[in-house]
Amino acid sequence: MKLGIGLPNTMAHETDRRLMLDWARLADQAGFHELAVIDKPNYDSWDPLATLAAAAAVTERARLATTILQLPNRDEVLVTKQAATIDRVSNGRLDLGVAVGGRKDDFDVFGAPFGNRGRKLEKQITRIREIWTQARAAGKDQGVLGPAPVQEPGPPIWVGGIAEKAIGRAVRIGDGFIFGTAGIQIMAQYTPMIRQAAAANGKTNFTIAGLAYAAVGDNPTKALEEATHHVLRYLISGRSNGSHGTFSLLPIVPTPRRLT
Repeated sequence: MKLGIGLPNTMAHETDRRLMLDWARLADQAGFHELAVIDKPNYDSWDPLATLAAAAAVTERARLATTILQLPNRDEVLVTKQAATIDRVSNGRLDLGVAVGGRKDDFDVFGAPFGNRGRKLEKQITRIREIWTQARAAGKDQGVLGPAPVQEPGPPIWVGGIAEKAIGRAVRIGDGFIFGTAGIQIMAQYTPMIRQAAAANGKTNFTIAGLAYAAVGDNPTKALEEATHHVLRYLISGRSNGSHGTFSLLPIVPTPRRLT
């Protein structure tokens, strides 16, 4: 198992240049395998791809991941160019985690339609890979849509979620799957089935990753209070008018069955 750590891109109210860059440098030097960002467009968070570009410039060894980037509410050509740029700045250290997104307010701020997100995401992933491949045709005298990433054939694309539909999508078109904050019991329950399904699709190096919140500090009570504050601020934002449903701190996951 490899351990990563999140960058504080959703703590924008308390984050500045020094904290973000020092955090990235120290985590890189400490030996974390991955530095990750999460995504919430309708919030005061730092843009995940811009944040990783900054981290790429001050780190040398840790991989850089979006865990996840909502894709259907964005232009996939722009995301393709941004991701390839990060991969070049980091010398091939990007893992591009994407998901459909589950909150309409995150689509409203982009003026993007909320329906058919899963179908659109699959088409976008296909397009991203096409652009990365075709970008390698660029030469000294001919420019093409790009740039090309460092990694061949491109940065790994992970698909995130907690529903079986998301897992099936990841196995079919992704290079890995990212659990949301589902908890260790759910992850332990599903991981063997995911690995089996991926292997059946010829994907023996399929990555399975998961997110977890942790409170760290000299005073456990204060650390937990501070962490809870940030999680609740993140979850509640955008729902004050009640128009986007309710949320739960516990994930809702279907009963495990065979994945096809």
